Amino acid sequence: MSRTLEGMTSPEPPVELWVDDHQEYEPGVVHAHLRHARLPIDPRPGDYLVVGDDDAPPVLAEVLSRAADGELRLRLLPGRPDSHAEFRTRRHPTAV
Repeated sequence: MSRTLEGMTSPEPPVELWVDDHQEYEPGVVHAHLRHARLPIDPRPGDYLVVGDDDAPPVLAEVLSRAADGELRLRLLPGRPDSHAEFRTRRHPTAV
């Protein structure tokens, strides 16, 4: 939870994809797999996902690439997901 200007708390956005943020392959870039999705998603490069693990608050990540086997390369953005304009204007990559 985080504090808003009114002193109320707002819930963290739900995690859509579990990632291990300690497995950076280059600064700010992690690999993840669609089998770790917390809900049905069908992301494409350029989409934004809320990602996280069990030990850290969720963050927003840009999908850089997607392999045919479901592996994703993601760029993690610092701060709360809802602190980014991309969070409010993003396409929701839900599966069909």
